[in-house]
Amino acid sequence: MNRNRRGAAWLPALLILTWLLAACAAPAPAADDSGLQITLDYTRDAELMTVRVADSSGRPVTDALVSVEGNMNHAGMIPVTTEGVRDDADGAADGRYTLPFGFTMLGDWILTVRVEQEDGTVITRDIDAQVTGEAVTIEGSPEGSSPSGELEVANVRARPAPLAGGTGAVYFTVINGTDAEEQLVAASSPAAEAVELHETVDDSGVMRMIHQPAGFAIPPGGTLELMPGGKHVMLIGLSEPLEVGDTVELTLTFAQAGDQILDVPVMEIEGTGQMPAMQHDAEHDHEHDPEAAEDHAEGYEEPHGPEHDTEHEETHTH
Repeated sequence: MNRNRRGAAWLPALLILTWLLAACAAPAPAADDSGLQITLDYTRDAELMTVRVADSSGRPVTDALVSVEGNMNHAGMIPVTTEGVRDDADGAADGRYTLPFGFTMLGDWILTVRVEQEDGTVITRDIDAQVTGEAVTIEGSPEGSSPSGELEVANVRARPAPLAGGTGAVYFTVINGTDAEEQLVAASSPAAEAVELHETVDDSGVMRMIHQPAGFAIPPGGTLELMPGGKHVMLIGLSEPLEVGDTVELTLTFAQAGDQILDVPVMEIEGTGQMPAMQHDAEHDHEHDPEAAEDHAEGYEEPHGPEHDTEHEETHTH
């Protein structure tokens, strides 16, 4: 009897020991002796956080999964978190990881950057930030949040397109970190016969897709957002269908910065709601058929399939 009681007394201790051993075996972030250089740039208008990651010698780290969590330096608020992103999610493998991030309150913040590298190493870094009504200042960023002194293209993506010879659409955000006005003046791609800058506008209840040959202006320190239902790059006469997982080469031409070549990932993109009708402007002077209007209601660009070939041969003569 006494022996059984002694055995029962040891059981809780064994369970606790087993739990402690399991906890010790669980992966944890490595001590931050990596030498990684991590800096943050924040674009307030677009609510985008760019995390720049480089190794100890300054070479860009392009094989990581990066996320950011934001907390006030006091308890009682819900953290702002982001999904992890890969480096090439913005169309370029350059050590810059761009994530949507919105500060919810004014005051002092702690931004925890989590960098998970391809070999499984996880590094976390806490970076202080101060948010006021006028500016966002981030520790370690030489000029605070903006301007960065550079023109950046972020959040680049293309919509799937099912037909060769049809059209596709590309969306992205341009961040003008310079102190001069910039202009997106043209775009081109080997994946399409023609590439145009377009804007969808509401003309008395009729949605019209207007070609903007002069392009789009980007003010100093400002942003330009191309998105479904608004400004976009249209790929006309695709050489082959665009499927999720494909990449498309796209060259953007800026008045000051010149050409930027992007590898654009093709991905599913959410629509923007119902649109009552869709027309082109005078340059593309014909009504969309009901199926095309339905596609636009889901955020798709106009399908220039065989039923539109004749008209677009006249419109897009290059």
